[in-house]
Amino acid sequence: MKKITVFLFSLFSTFVLFAQNDTIPKEETINIEIYDVVAVYKYHTDSRGKTYQHIYELKGEILAYDEGTGYITFKGKDGKMYSFKSDEYKYFQYDKEFKKKVKNKILKPRKDSGLVYSAGLSTAYLGIKENFTSDNYYLRGFGSIADIPVNLKIGLSKYINKQSIVGLTAEFALLSFNKSYFNLGARYQYMYNTGKNAAFYFPAELKFSNYKFDAQYEINDTTFIDNMNWEYPTTIDPEVSLNSAELNVGQGISFAMKNKKSVSLELMFVKQFVLSQKFTNNENDMPNTGYIVNGLKLYIFINF
Repeated sequence: MKKITVFLFSLFSTFVLFAQNDTIPKEETINIEIYDVVAVYKYHTDSRGKTYQHIYELKGEILAYDEGTGYITFKGKDGKMYSFKSDEYKYFQYDKEFKKKVKNKILKPRKDSGLVYSAGLSTAYLGIKENFTSDNYYLRGFGSIADIPVNLKIGLSKYINKQSIVGLTAEFALLSFNKSYFNLGARYQYMYNTGKNAAFYFPAELKFSNYKFDAQYEINDTTFIDNMNWEYPTTIDPEVSLNSAELNVGQGISFAMKNKKSVSLELMFVKQFVLSQKFTNNENDMPNTGYIVNGLKLYIFINF
């Protein structure tokens, strides 16, 4: 469990840092603005009653200046009109240049037509709830379990338009606490803001899934281990195979990269509708039970 958590956290951090560095470069440009300025005196009185003087450059346009009196008629950049006497300002200047640095994000071209191939990893928290009813033979079920599989994810999709994508997707468990898990089916994706390097989108998937795990039950039977030892009730652990229709919906974000590639991160809710269940390695009748599987999934994959 700890190794899987560390692995996923490291992988997630690497993808995020890579996507941010590669998809949001910035260009710095310098804009030059030209204004007339008047350096007017400003006064400030502190809490102890002491008054301080400082100078503030007011930007705008000098409309008139009287050399004899030093009187200035001034229009600020906000459109307000001012009149200053010679003792109300320290200096004035025509056509003073002000340099303003502007950082511009470079918008990377995003793929918006044709086929899209996807490959990456996913992990999930799958809660497996058992609805068990005891009978004369099956005395007790051991309840709900959980799994955190790490899966290989692949996909093939096609753009309908700039915002909508449809296709096929599949997952195969690489690491799992239980025996096996895979799914395959259809996928739809709607992108909200295609004109940004980091674009949000709504993904939805409807798939067939197969999940195998070991259950555990106590049965009304006695098992003799040797002449001196025996077990009652007997514990058995049949393998359960669930065939389900799996629905995944959630939220994704796609980071644009070079050459119209992208890195996607998704968080999706998982709901499985069990179509059939089968018990193997079990010579007895099936127990009176059913399973419900719900959970969350985190996807990290590259589109190209």
